[in-house]
This record gives sequence, structure tokens and C-alpha cells, in this order.
Amino acid sequence: AFQSLAEQFASRSIEKFYTALVYGVPEPLERRIEEPIARHPVNRLRMAVRPEGRQAVTDYRVEQAWGSAALLGLQIHTGRTHQIRVHMKHLGHPLLGDALYGFRKAPKVDQPEIPRVMLHAVRLKFIHPISGEPMELKAPLPEDFRRVIEELDEGNQTDESR
Repeated sequence: AFQSLAEQFASRSIEKFYTALVYGVPEPLERRIEEPIARHPVNRLRMAVRPEGRQAVTDYRVEQAWGSAALLGLQIHTGRTHQIRVHMKHLGHPLLGDALYGFRKAPKVDQPEIPRVMLHAVRLKFIHPISGEPMELKAPLPEDFRRVIEELDEGNQTDESR
């Protein structure tokens, strides 16, 4: 079973879907990001978009927007370290709570408290290693993630959602 799953990850046949909250609203509202990722040249704890990096492909779609933040659905087609975090920082839309990749809490009193990096793996699709049947595993959003979304909704009731 392990060998089969390892081969599926290596061949990139496993489909990986995420939900994230980002600063601002990315334009366009749907896009494929194809930017290579390598270790950051100065801060060895970080990765960065670099020409000499390894291929990295991320698709995103804005699911909901509040002006100061957006809820994204993402699919990664490669599995680079911090891939979503790096690609979104590169676009100027760091994940809420992600201080390593540029998120700074604005001094507005009415903003929700961001408890952590707002990224969650919501769905995984693969072939069962024994039966050969397609499998789809889903993980609901954690309570803290849902709470931030609710607070964004409450704080932006006059803003239009997309």
C-alpha cells in the first residue's frame, strides 16, 4: 500500500485541493501560477520564486471576496515546500496569519483575530492501493478557520461578495 501511494505522489497523479484565506483579492479571480520555487537566497527557512528553482504549478479560484481578504480554492499540481504560501506571496496576496511569507496584521480594530496560517487541505483524490478504486477524502474546515470567515462576513456586511 505504501509503495503504491508513494508512486502516485511521485507521478503527480494524486489530486490535492486546499482552501486558503489571503490578504486582498487576487486578480484575475481564477488563474494558473507556473513559477519555479527554490530556497530563499538569504533566509534559509523560506522558499521563494526563483528562476533556477524547480517547476511548481498552482491553480487558484476566488470563492469569496471581502475587499481586504479573499477565500480561495486551490489545487496544486506539484508538491514543492510551502508552494501555496510562496506562490500567493509572489502575487502580493500572502496567506492570513503567515508572517514568514509577508502577512502583517493591519491595525484595524474590527479585523478578526488570525490564530494561525489560514491554509487547510480540504480534499485528496487518489487510487486505492489495494482495490484500484478511485478514492476521495475530504476534511471539513476547522472551527478556527470557519470563525475567521464568519468574522470577515460580519465585518463586511456592506461589501459585495463575488
